[in-house]
Amino acid sequence: MEPATTATATATATAAVADQARAQTHAQAYGPAPLESPATTVANSSTSPSSEGDPQNDHQASSLAVTALRSDQSKERITVPSACVQCRSKHLKCDGLSPCTRCSSNSFECVYVRSRRGFKGPRRNGANGTPGKAIAVPGPVDRSCPMINPGAARGASNVPSGLATPPDHRLQTLPRGVDLPLLDIGQELVSFEPKPLPSGLDLRERCIEAFFYHFYPAHPFILPRDAFFKLRKEKPVDALEAAMRYVGSFYVPQAPTVALGLEAERTVYDADCPRDGFRVQAMLILTIGLDGYTYQEKALQILIDAQDLALEFGMNKREFAIINGNGSDLLEESWRRTWWEMYIVDGMIAGVHQKSTFRMKEIPADVGLPCEERDFAPGTIPPPHSLADFDEESFDGRDFSYSSFTYRIAAIRNLGRVLQSRQIMLPDKATIDRIDAYLVNWRLHLPEAKKDFINTEGQLDEMLFQAHMITEATTILLHREHSELDSSVARNVTSCAPHKPIIPGQSYNIHAAKTIQAAQDVSKLIQLPVPLVKHTHFFTCVVTLASIVHLSCWSVLMPLVHDDDLKQQLRLNTGALKTLWQVWPSAGMAFGQVKGVAQEIYAGKKQAAEVGFWASLTEEEVMRSMIEDQTIMEELELLE
Repeated sequence: MEPATTATATATATAAVADQARAQTHAQAYGPAPLESPATTVANSSTSPSSEGDPQNDHQASSLAVTALRSDQSKERITVPSACVQCRSKHLKCDGLSPCTRCSSNSFECVYVRSRRGFKGPRRNGANGTPGKAIAVPGPVDRSCPMINPGAARGASNVPSGLATPPDHRLQTLPRGVDLPLLDIGQELVSFEPKPLPSGLDLRERCIEAFFYHFYPAHPFILPRDAFFKLRKEKPVDALEAAMRYVGSFYVPQAPTVALGLEAERTVYDADCPRDGFRVQAMLILTIGLDGYTYQEKALQILIDAQDLALEFGMNKREFAIINGNGSDLLEESWRRTWWEMYIVDGMIAGVHQKSTFRMKEIPADVGLPCEERDFAPGTIPPPHSLADFDEESFDGRDFSYSSFTYRIAAIRNLGRVLQSRQIMLPDKATIDRIDAYLVNWRLHLPEAKKDFINTEGQLDEMLFQAHMITEATTILLHREHSELDSSVARNVTSCAPHKPIIPGQSYNIHAAKTIQAAQDVSKLIQLPVPLVKHTHFFTCVVTLASIVHLSCWSVLMPLVHDDDLKQQLRLNTGALKTLWQVWPSAGMAFGQVKGVAQEIYAGKKQAAEVGFWASLTEEEVMRSMIEDQTIMEELELLE
């Protein structure tokens, strides 16, 4: 059979994902697949009328199909185009049947993703592919899907049309089946017990619902749920829905996250995707999801593309929201929030990963500030204030009240000031003191109503939580370099940012005090009575940053010194990372690295104590100390 053309693959991909839970046709219907580019397309699938609707009939029909295919194998050997998503993600051999034997026997959904090595797709500025790419020739299919070149220049770092997320085995390492409790949104929406998959459409809608329930409160910039469902009936927003399904799938274990990621990227970069604000929103959601799934370089590139598109539209201008709001105050507010959310995500990525500049900090903007969440949800939008109003609030005598979202913006602006100062080789004391004054003033001038994270109804103010989270991380970034807290012990904790060596000193200085206090305040954020998985995934890197400080402090303490408080904070941090890992693979990487460093510190302390510090202690004191440390380490899961 001739290789499927790019046009055919693109046209059938969406239908394939929509019908992914149905039994698939014979593998011979696809034939040998050509070598292709990193762009991938979900294989088309269909179902026979007799098997549709009843899971038991579906399974029986699939078994009959497998039997029929095996009987034909003696006549003609089937060429396996690639492994299915389930087998590939587990690094297991796949027989290429449709469904394959492993998926059929385990009642798994069997989805094939075709590699398309050699597909060039539309490029900007007339670029034709990547120099040095191998010419597509017949042969074994390369099942890997390389990342985009992370070293590409900003102007050339655009994701080509159809470039998709590489399948990743990390999703299989999430501690879901054992550790993740049922999240309080009802059995019909998210259940972590194995059960037959519902129809593809139902599963896709469950991902949308999970997006709104779990992810949306941490990044509330698209229309609220009811308004969004009304919008999707009035006009197609395919790219936005695809990105929402992808991120929502992180919270629905039955959902094929890899396949939905492929669909989202392809849809966002499809030539037919409207170039409008909804596309920018889709790219921003995709950026956050990919970053939390450990694809930091790709997330950054998509964010840059979203920024370029937003600037092309003039989203940084106040009038954009009015012109594109269609007379709806709610939609106008959504456009304002989209700009500021992109601003915050740009700053967070630059701050926690330290591999990019805070580009949007330098872009002039007069976009109105967001309102409170309690006003946004029902659509009772007040006239927006300006950033100039906020900056002059202490001097102009006007008694305006500003939203928690606005204080979140103010926090990220302070982070931008720190990142800008770090571009100077050796920032002087005056520069550090000036930036520290911004941080202190942010705390001092919080209104009384903004000093509590939890309202009288027991609900968390997530925007205020993130504002404090950003401020504590900014404090650590500003002062840690001058704290003389030796960071070499944590040199292997690089899941969020590369290791930055700190020259150890002889004395305990004010920078060390502020760094340690900020790290302790991050640990306090973990203690709030709110499910950790409801927070933004960027909390992972803030917790990791605080853990590096805790580990640095712990490493210099002499063995047997009372360090119970420090070890309790390490327990909090590692526990938080493990909990976030239930949804975000990036937290799993951080958890493993922090765990490994703590294990090394503990082993070193134990050895030093055995060699030189036991002599002055009684046998009872030695045993008590060893038991206490052993218990703490076991609870931290630091011992093999």
